[in-house]
Amino acid sequence: MSKKNRLKKKKKLKLQKKIEDFTPEVGQDTEIEVEDKIVPGSQKTAKPEEESSIIDVPTRKLISKDVKLIIITLSFLALLLVTVRILQEKTEIINTFGDWLYKITNIQTM
Repeated sequence: MSKKNRLKKKKKLKLQKKIEDFTPEVGQDTEIEVEDKIVPGSQKTAKPEEESSIIDVPTRKLISKDVKLIIITLSFLALLLVTVRILQEKTEIINTFGDWLYKITNIQTM
């Protein structure tokens, strides 16, 4: 059996196991108890069920790490653009830098 087929089989077994854990068996009685009284001082912490998600925990951590990195990068770029805009309004540094860059690169225009 090739490695690709083994990985597919493992994924299929994991998915079947998650589905079996999620759905109750036919012979079992399923009862949901609901409390009518809610005490104002007590708070219930709702834990997200990790078994009901398709994405496993290590992948979820990597995704959250990537999202944080993207947010940090975008905020840095926005801050940089605001800084350049303020410098252009207040001083002539950006204009002189542009002229210097134009001369150094020797851009020929027609």
